[in-house]
Amino acid sequence: MGASEAMVTARMSREKKELGGAILETLGTNASQVINSLYDYVIEHRSLPFNKGTAHLSHTPDEIAKATALVDSLMNSQQTSWSELSLKEVRRRRLNL
Repeated sequence: MGASEAMVTARMSREKKELGGAILETLGTNASQVINSLYDYVIEHRSLPFNKGTAHLSHTPDEIAKATALVDSLMNSQQTSWSELSLKEVRRRRLNL
């Protein structure tokens, strides 16, 4: 760590740290980069990028269930309309022939 760098310390459960670290890795980042980005946001906007205390509750479980059902219904209807066609028929429909 260079002379111009400072360290930030946070406390959390070991499970949260391990799970969060694994997810961040799959996203191509790490805790230091995320914390630096959060500080950059706070400095620029003078606010948090989420509602304090409710960051994980932006939608109710009912809203999430309705949205999931809608997406599932769209995916199912699309699969049935195209899945029964031959490749030749699909090409014709895509080209509007």
